[in-house]
Amino acid sequence: MNNLDPKIKEVERKIQDIKARWPFHSPKVPMVQELEDLEIELKELKEEKKNQAK
Repeated sequence: MNNLDPKIKEVERKIQDIKARWPFHSPKVPMVQELEDLEIELKELKEEKKNQAK
């Protein structure tokens, strides 16, 4: 197991949590920003993991 796996799983869990709380109409700006930040972090972690595997 890669040392980034626990962090990746934590970020994925946070994304799922936000999506579960996502309102049907007009999500608040901080919630949208948090989701975007987490998605960027997840992408970067997965890229880093991929680069470590080389």
